[in-house]
Amino acid sequence: ILCHKNPDGDTIGSGAALCKALQHLGKTAAVLCSDPIPAMYDYMQITVYDGSFTPAFVVAVDVAGIQLFGERNNIQEYAEHVDLCIDHHGSNSGYAYETLVDDGAAAAAELLTTLIPEMGAKITPEIAEAIYTGITTDTGCFKYTNATPRTYRIAACMMETGIDAAAINRE
Repeated sequence: ILCHKNPDGDTIGSGAALCKALQHLGKTAAVLCSDPIPAMYDYMQITVYDGSFTPAFVVAVDVAGIQLFGERNNIQEYAEHVDLCIDHHGSNSGYAYETLVDDGAAAAAELLTTLIPEMGAKITPEIAEAIYTGITTDTGCFKYTNATPRTYRIAACMMETGIDAAAINRE
């Protein structure tokens, strides 16, 4: 699961949520980013790709164009063959073989609330924590105009799993 360079909470949260959902389904999955993941996101306990397996399927999250992948960590090896891009930017260049783009979503993480159950996985508190992180960072803790009623409903559903939203907001 590829994230964009200079990772923010949406790309990291989306990557962590999808990774955890895939792992719950018995899949081998990990997150890869060109730049180090900021320590402020350590609470998500992200499985970082270490090269110990060869990916059969590559997904990019919150990455509108290939120039956003960066060049470190051998990310270009995978960025050139993205099977699916999950994104919320209307400017998405369509570089992936398949795209799931909703420019009405405040964050890419919003899209995972539909996708994960469709995959057959449950949104657990640890997945909800990652999704909430993506939403809260891309909405500036809900102060930006991109936060829609749907965004608030999704955040509320994530909170209902028992996550500590206030602690995430402080991070």
